[in-house]
Amino acid sequence: MSDLTPLFRPKSVALIGASSDTKKYGYWTAKSLIDNRFDGDLYLISKTSADDILGHKPYASIVDVPGPVDLAIVGVAPKYILPVLQECVDKGVKVVIVVATGFGETGAEGKELEEKMLAVARQSGMRVMGPNCMGLFSAPASLNASIIDLAKGHMGLVLQSGNFGIDININAKSRGLGYSGWATIGNQIDLRFADFVEYLGQDDATRIVLMYMEGLRVSSVDDGRRFLEKARRTVLEKPVAAIKIGRSAAGIRAAVSHTGSLAGSEQIFDAALNQAGVIRVNSPNELLDVGEVFSRCKIPRGNRIAILTDGGGHGVIATDTAEQFGLDAFVLSEATQEKLRAILKPHCPIKNPVDLAGTPEGDMWVFDRCAEVLLADPEVDGLLIVGLYGGYCDLSEEFRQLEMDVAKSLVQRAAASDKPVIMHSIYQSQRPESLVYISQHGFPVYGAIDSAVRAMGALVGFTERQERIRDELAATPPILPADRHDPVKRIFDKVRSERRVNLVETEARDVLRAYGFDLPAHALAKSADEAAARFAELGAAKAVMKIVSPDILHKTDAGGVILNVDSAAKAREAYDQLIANALRYDPDADIFGVMLTPMLAGGVECIIGSSHDVTFGPTVMFGLGGIFVEVLKDVSFRVAPINAPEAGRMVSEIKGFPLLTGVRGKKGVNIPALVEAVSKLSHMVAELTDVAEVDLNPVFATEQGIDIVDARIVLHPSRKKD
Repeated sequence: MSDLTPLFRPKSVALIGASSDTKKYGYWTAKSLIDNRFDGDLYLISKTSADDILGHKPYASIVDVPGPVDLAIVGVAPKYILPVLQECVDKGVKVVIVVATGFGETGAEGKELEEKMLAVARQSGMRVMGPNCMGLFSAPASLNASIIDLAKGHMGLVLQSGNFGIDININAKSRGLGYSGWATIGNQIDLRFADFVEYLGQDDATRIVLMYMEGLRVSSVDDGRRFLEKARRTVLEKPVAAIKIGRSAAGIRAAVSHTGSLAGSEQIFDAALNQAGVIRVNSPNELLDVGEVFSRCKIPRGNRIAILTDGGGHGVIATDTAEQFGLDAFVLSEATQEKLRAILKPHCPIKNPVDLAGTPEGDMWVFDRCAEVLLADPEVDGLLIVGLYGGYCDLSEEFRQLEMDVAKSLVQRAAASDKPVIMHSIYQSQRPESLVYISQHGFPVYGAIDSAVRAMGALVGFTERQERIRDELAATPPILPADRHDPVKRIFDKVRSERRVNLVETEARDVLRAYGFDLPAHALAKSADEAAARFAELGAAKAVMKIVSPDILHKTDAGGVILNVDSAAKAREAYDQLIANALRYDPDADIFGVMLTPMLAGGVECIIGSSHDVTFGPTVMFGLGGIFVEVLKDVSFRVAPINAPEAGRMVSEIKGFPLLTGVRGKKGVNIPALVEAVSKLSHMVAELTDVAEVDLNPVFATEQGIDIVDARIVLHPSRKKD
């Protein structure tokens, strides 16, 4: 377990920079610590001449306090930070929270100061949270080391922005939600998202972990991979959701300037979160929607939901939206319909959605009786109530009381059931007492139908995310040839010795063969006569001939490919033509010769590749070739390595997947062969840390298997450590 116990459950806390001036941060924080009745010893460190601060004796230095200190909150300016941290080390402080700004987010000088801070902390192994943050809250310790009014609850929220924390907390308070833990981690010079996800994942008070991310602070890709591993392990225990800003170029610039975080590829970041089972949301409101539903609802067994509505249009919209979020608004069984007929009037639709169709105006209790029937149906996994509940109180005082009584019964019924109940009401924003009661004592109430349906979809999807992770962890990695290392090392050493990073295609093919890829035969010719001889040796009816040069990566642009060569004589002519084309394209190109390989019949064009992400390291990519990748960008990504289950999901999630399964009478391709290739390449690039890029394009997929038509491998400019 990530040892953040001294941070979230300290026995003693010191506030360095406490103040008696009501206009200063040091006063606000001291007051928050005292008002929340921190369950431990509290020491206020201040240069004040006053005898007390809010009834507490001030100490001039942390070394002067009489007892040990687990956690120190440091609110001093950057120019004073190093001696203060040294005093914390001398005192034996276990964790410090540096709330001040003016560090790495300001530029090179600030980053240099952060390095010095870490050097001081490492003398004793003291951990550092921040700087550039707004403190921490811990419900179990009654600790509010921030200036925000935070309530106890079941959400663990980790943020890089204190202002975002204020924003989401206003919304949370309106919903009656609170936190088990709340941390603004700022520049993450030491403690990072991975540490907090791991701790909150194992914290019994936390039901869901929420994150606001501007980027991961990574010293190396090991940090990014550590975050993924901790997130994935946490998802096996409880849900994790995140909002990640910086989708646009302007957003990335703003995020980097705010916390100094490194922004990698947005597509890969998105894929990485999905791979780890993290629910990615697009807005603060969606993040809180997810937090609320997991704080207040049970996890359903499946995706079959019943929809109960008092407005036909609302029911139809909910039914239409359900499929979008992976829910099945199925036709209720005849037995359940029969029970509903006994409750409702003949004109009420009861197949699903169940439409009360004006009945509540005469009998408010139909909500409760129908909910009882639907929750008792063994085929129903969850209940969604949509429409006008909360508005009947406007009809009369009698209806106000009735609506409240029914609300209390619905809450009791939901609590007694092992199925989730979620409500939508158009009156949610008006906060009538019945809806306030339901949301604070029972289940979530959302003001938009899509929010309610999305929340139910998140509950259902969580189980699916866990199953995906378990499948991937249980899968056997592809078997790679035992003798692969030596031939690859010889190729890489040769490339490096020639001061190259681009492997020519013959070298790339040999690397792939060493890793067990089955490629068509190829031969290298260094003269026209050799080309004729190599053609005869291939034994193919037709050959493809390509220029081989580390200086010509895009062979087609250089006229460096000739197809359908069907004789030795034509091979000789093609050789001369290819050399002439290459020299015309780049007179200084270093030409190794011409490669010959059998002409293939074709298939569905695919692309399999890899790139190195600054946050997560080697990744793998799959898509359809041609217009699908070039124009439509219909590709999927994962952080490498992955096994067959994840590779299979990768292949199937592209929009063009039906072209692989067969359309318009055409037979499908060998999808297991594609899955194996994607998985094998992912393990190859994860193992070969020298590799920066791999591009297998096109790969022909057929009924029988796959054929790699062209291969490119690029190394990092400098050798990476294994």
